[in-house]
Amino acid sequence: MPIKNLNEFIPFVADEWAGMLQVNLPHDINTAPTSDSNYEIIEFPIDLISVQQFKQQNFEISVAFKQILLLAFQIMLFRNSDQYDIGFGIYVDGSILPLHVHLEGEMVLNDAHVALEENLQKSFNFRDISGSIVGLVNCLFLFDQLNESFDGTRFNDFKFDLVFGFFEKDGNFFGRFFYETNSLSRHVVTSMAGHYLKITNSIVAGDNVKIGAIPILSEEESNALLKFNDTVEFYPQEKTIHQLFEEQVFKTPDNIALYLYDFTLTYSELNKIANRLARLLIKKGLQIGENVAIMTGRNFNMIIGMYGILKAGGTYIPVDPDYPLDRQNYILSNSAISLVITDQDYADDLNISGIEYLNLNSLPLDDFQDDNLLIPVKSTQLAYCIYTSGSTGRPKAVMIEHHSVVNLVLWVNNTFNVCTEDRLLFITSMCFDLSVYDIFGMLATGGALVIANQHQINNFNELQLMFKKYKITFWDSVPSTLDYLIRELEVGSLDFSQNNLRIVLLSGDWIPVQLSERVKVYFPNARVISLGGATEATVWSNFYPVETIDKSWKSIPYGTPITNNFFYILNEQLQPVPRGVTGHLFIGGVGVAKGYVNNPEGTNKAFISDPFNQRCGGVMYRTGDQGRFLPNMNMEFIGRVDNQVKIRGYRVELGEIESTLAQNSTVSQAVVLVKTDSDSKKYLVGYIVPNGAFDKDSLINHLKAKLPDYMVPLIWIEVEKLPLNINGKIDRNALNAMTLPESILEPYQEAETLDEKIMTEIWQQVLSIDNIGINDNFYEIGGHSLMALQIVSRFETATGKRLTPVTLFRNPTIALLSMAVKNKTYDSKWKSLIPIKATGNKNPLYIVHGNGLYAVGFSELAKNVDVEQPVFGLQPKEVNDADNKIKTLADIAKLYLAEVLENNPTGPYLLAGYSFGGFVAVEMERQLTAMGKDVKMLAIFDTNAENSIYNKPIKSILWRKIFRQFPKILWGAKSMVLENVPFFKFHYHYYIKAIRKQLGKVAPTELTETENLHRQILEENLNYYEAWRSYVLDPVTTKIHLFKAKRQYNYADDFKYLGWKKIAKGGLELYDVPGDHNSILQNPNVLEFGRILQSAIDKCAE
Repeated sequence: MPIKNLNEFIPFVADEWAGMLQVNLPHDINTAPTSDSNYEIIEFPIDLISVQQFKQQNFEISVAFKQILLLAFQIMLFRNSDQYDIGFGIYVDGSILPLHVHLEGEMVLNDAHVALEENLQKSFNFRDISGSIVGLVNCLFLFDQLNESFDGTRFNDFKFDLVFGFFEKDGNFFGRFFYETNSLSRHVVTSMAGHYLKITNSIVAGDNVKIGAIPILSEEESNALLKFNDTVEFYPQEKTIHQLFEEQVFKTPDNIALYLYDFTLTYSELNKIANRLARLLIKKGLQIGENVAIMTGRNFNMIIGMYGILKAGGTYIPVDPDYPLDRQNYILSNSAISLVITDQDYADDLNISGIEYLNLNSLPLDDFQDDNLLIPVKSTQLAYCIYTSGSTGRPKAVMIEHHSVVNLVLWVNNTFNVCTEDRLLFITSMCFDLSVYDIFGMLATGGALVIANQHQINNFNELQLMFKKYKITFWDSVPSTLDYLIRELEVGSLDFSQNNLRIVLLSGDWIPVQLSERVKVYFPNARVISLGGATEATVWSNFYPVETIDKSWKSIPYGTPITNNFFYILNEQLQPVPRGVTGHLFIGGVGVAKGYVNNPEGTNKAFISDPFNQRCGGVMYRTGDQGRFLPNMNMEFIGRVDNQVKIRGYRVELGEIESTLAQNSTVSQAVVLVKTDSDSKKYLVGYIVPNGAFDKDSLINHLKAKLPDYMVPLIWIEVEKLPLNINGKIDRNALNAMTLPESILEPYQEAETLDEKIMTEIWQQVLSIDNIGINDNFYEIGGHSLMALQIVSRFETATGKRLTPVTLFRNPTIALLSMAVKNKTYDSKWKSLIPIKATGNKNPLYIVHGNGLYAVGFSELAKNVDVEQPVFGLQPKEVNDADNKIKTLADIAKLYLAEVLENNPTGPYLLAGYSFGGFVAVEMERQLTAMGKDVKMLAIFDTNAENSIYNKPIKSILWRKIFRQFPKILWGAKSMVLENVPFFKFHYHYYIKAIRKQLGKVAPTELTETENLHRQILEENLNYYEAWRSYVLDPVTTKIHLFKAKRQYNYADDFKYLGWKKIAKGGLELYDVPGDHNSILQNPNVLEFGRILQSAIDKCAE
């Protein structure tokens, strides 16, 4: 049966909607949204096959039929988002019910239908009061059948992104999507309509399939994917890596191939030495296809060794001489190595038994011929195995074939016109796959490889010199390496410019959005190319030329596939996701590796048959990355699947936080990691390399303006530079191992004193949180004004010690609060003046409370004004305090002024009032002016002055009220029907008021503590309301500064000035602030409000 008790409804909301997010629909709107909502319609016939099948099963337009349509709607939302938990609204019988469903791709249709019926029943039980939370949802399903003439014009000011309704005409069913054009494009909604029809057909056909496996893409969408992956072109797949080199040797034998300091090797010289080494390896017993390790310094020997191994038919295994001995031993044993090519720099350090070490500096290479060998090496043979980090703690070796490298090399060289004049500055490790193109790509064109040693790589001054000395034209690295180089140039203010650099290849990690523009300051002719892929897919599989930067970008687009490579974005059931929806990235094509060495389980998990294309290998690789298609069919990289964490029940992609931080001009680099405290609670830590001075508060505000609070790091660490691993990527493990300074940690600490233990128990009861430590901040863990009242009330009952909410506000942790009690530094007498931000050298701002009576709500505003701007709040001394009884609004102003004058006897004065407080502020200005005091500013925060007009005797305003009713009724009807989400959310207190009216009939002894506090607050509100009703608002001679909410959900005769134009005889300044009457003081709107307010204050002080 329907439930109407609020106390039963709140647990329902808490259980069902904890951690809920609105449906993340595939937005592809590139223009900035307008302030006004606008709705358009897409109508479509619900497939006749579905209708006929449904009617054959003897269904009518009944609840069962509607549930079928509803089931299809929720699956459509699931498939068009990246969420398992879906929340949306159902409009039925004049009520809007919230529906929470949990779906997974493996769930079959029958199970999804059963779950829907259960969730529907839960929601239907609360149909009489559920309207108060509809602001949680952004999608709506109209359960009642539409009238055919319903054209959707009523939705022009609606706050839903998407609404679905249906109607019947001539025995056929039709669906209608009403969509908000600021949020969704017609193309996206048209696609969703097609998805809806396919899902409906599957349901009605009785196919009990997995909901993630239902094919939903239209023919147009499928064709777009086919075109995207139409990359197959001829390439000489029979050739090997060393054959490309040998062909270039024939063309340009005397060209310099390698530079090291002032030493050089020509193509011919390099080829001859490699040929001799190959013959030596064969004499040592090397068979075709066997592995040979190469373990040399950054010198000519590295390149000679690689080509020698390949020419002899072997597979090279790079091993860094600086690896720990245990890692070296694992690589050599796992790869079944019997031969290791090294040089004299490292030969004496090697003591692993059972392997022959060949020191290139002492081998009798002159004993062997130097012409090309005729070894029958197939292009499908392994060329190299590179070891990458493995989740098991042991590295895994990726097996790459010759033809895969040939395809990559020829694509890069042809696409970017690499030629004999190019010189590449070689800085990557041979154990990192970027070295594959650097070496074999550049040496297949007649260009030169300029080898930088480790000292030069670590010294940016040396790199700058190398750019000019060798006239470098080609750069290939991870983004962080180039970013560091550019930072050094920026910080050093050097007059550096190099015009030779023409190609910059960046891959392997996030690319800072502004990096390409910063590069061109010092390398004006450089063309920056973003590349992506995986070691398991031969270095690179996709690219995006970075030309113009869109300021709205969170990251550089991932681009499109390279020749003979394919990219798929799929769900868990390997179904293509719609455009704009996040899915798992898979790579197919000739670049896909053969698998992992001696790891069949890992190979079978990561490499699977390509269900979409059996050409070019027929295998696809599961990258572990997530991405989505942009409207122009470029890919966008979202982040790693394993880089997702759960914070406070929400799924958080750390990469999104990092990319948002990178948009801030004060941030050079940013990494965000998750840590766990001693109580197993997770929190975020931000590591920042600043671009200038480090300003934590500025970064917090920047994130709060763009992301939810739970995505804002709790702890911030300034670092000079981020640690890099041997491949030049940011070493997150090193950051994670970094010990956080004790001064910024707030470890869990149990209560010790009696007062601490009592407070802990009370806090845990009121906040419904276990294991609260004495250093946990009351307001950061969910506390608010009403809870503060409960805490001080319970503490007084338990101990006899009388605290005030202000004491808690000043001492927001149990440790601080208990210390205040112990030292008796707390004030047991309630005061009206609340020092929200007491410090600063500017004139203080005094803000009078609104209808809620409490001034703590101004704390966020205080955080967003100037650091030197003091802010005080004014509120009643104590709810139901005998000394707090007032009869007129002038009495309220007088009480508040007494404390203002005690705090600031001489002035000048900055006064402000929010909502109801606007009238009190006006009266305070009158009384101060009468005293001869200087009022520099009178600020009104979204108060409607017209309300005081209707407090006059009824005879004097009768006709005005009568003529006012018609437009007011029209506006009210429009708001009720067209803006029900924000309207009901805004007018939440009307729902509560009806319940509290019933509470008023109950004896206080029968009420819960919370209900009794609500009752006391309500009664005090009524006292203040009666005082306001008797107040007459006369003209004001002081200039009024009106800060008006852009969204108005209360009726006004004068929506522009809210009636203050006629009152403000001293002039009126109007400021529009984002949000509605309630949300202007909440994040993110309060960020802009604070900026606007401070600007106005500063002008008044001039």
